[in-house]
Amino acid sequence: MNAIEYIKEHHSKDSIITKDIVLAKFCALENNYKHSFVIPCNLLNIVYSGTKILHTVDGDIEVRAGEAFFITKGEYVMSEVVGESEYKCLLIFFDHHLTRKLLSELPFKLNSNKSIDTKNIFKFEVDAFLQNTADTLKLYLEDKPKFSEELISLKLKELILLILGTDSKENFISFCQNLILDKSDLKSFMESNFEKDLSIEEFSKLSGRSLSGFKSEFKSIFDESPMQWILKKRVEKGKFLIQELGYDVGNAALSVGFKTHAHFSRVYKKRFNINPSYIDK
Repeated sequence: MNAIEYIKEHHSKDSIITKDIVLAKFCALENNYKHSFVIPCNLLNIVYSGTKILHTVDGDIEVRAGEAFFITKGEYVMSEVVGESEYKCLLIFFDHHLTRKLLSELPFKLNSNKSIDTKNIFKFEVDAFLQNTADTLKLYLEDKPKFSEELISLKLKELILLILGTDSKENFISFCQNLILDKSDLKSFMESNFEKDLSIEEFSKLSGRSLSGFKSEFKSIFDESPMQWILKKRVEKGKFLIQELGYDVGNAALSVGFKTHAHFSRVYKKRFNINPSYIDK
């Protein structure tokens, strides 16, 4: 599910929603709360209480009270609240245009190319200065002052400057290479994301392209339509999970993005001319 659409549907009263920024307060009341989200634009998440585990393509990341993380546009994350404490956090979504503007005003320079070693999530500790700025943003949610968008933008810039003043400066500058990317390399993007339960429209948007541009570029790279390629990749990965890792057919189907066992089996049989259950271990 799109994270901003979820905020609009379930937490609009605790949010400030503008053209370029969404500021929201989020609270999970029950333990073991799990949810999967597509992150439609860059996000800063500041944790006030509780513990959350982010299950990402780069591995699991645990975030506790007193910590925060940035996550780049286009990520697909399954988050899980753990422990006994109630989970509370402050969320700031900010679009690509604002990201480029903010980073262009900061006292460091970025290269135009993405760093190969840079991950798409940057976690850091919240010191007293950062906490004070975050607390001001919480007050904005309570009173919703005039010029909210401009004020939140200034506070976001303040938070970034404060991070640059910590020992995390160099890692953060490296991470910022990913924040300013407008388009993903389409081949790498699709290879990393074909298993995700997204529509072609969502794939195109998250890769930074129009639907027509996405389809045209995709055809030039892969020489087949997006859906044909996605189904082929999913069923090939499913075959590997069954034959090499011992998955049963149902778990393999869900793991590679099929909604049902039956759909996976139909596609599998069409591609390999055999029913997957014949090699199910």
